[in-house]
Amino acid sequence: MRCTQYIGLSHNADSYLEERGARVPVKVCPTCGHTTGGGLVQEVYDKETGRRAGMFDDGPDLSEYTLKDGKKVREVVQCAPWSSGPMIFLCLEDEDGKKIFKWSEEEIDQC
Repeated sequence: MRCTQYIGLSHNADSYLEERGARVPVKVCPTCGHTTGGGLVQEVYDKETGRRAGMFDDGPDLSEYTLKDGKKVREVVQCAPWSSGPMIFLCLEDEDGKKIFKWSEEEIDQC
């Protein structure tokens, strides 16, 4: 079956965001103890590019993350090679437009 395969960010990019990404403050309800927040501060900035990379207009929305130092990094589509459908590899792009934490050719070939 042919389908879009969302590969996403590399392990190194995920680790970078976990270490340096700003977090939504955690709030605890005083009545029931339910907690919210704690996730990365991010917002979708592009709903079209990822979809065009998908086979059936089903690629990912791309997010922009705020880092602890106030800088921002964005997800961008690094490549979408075909293997029974597009395999969408993402990397991060810094504020200067430099792509960081790109997948290596070897990693891409192994998928």
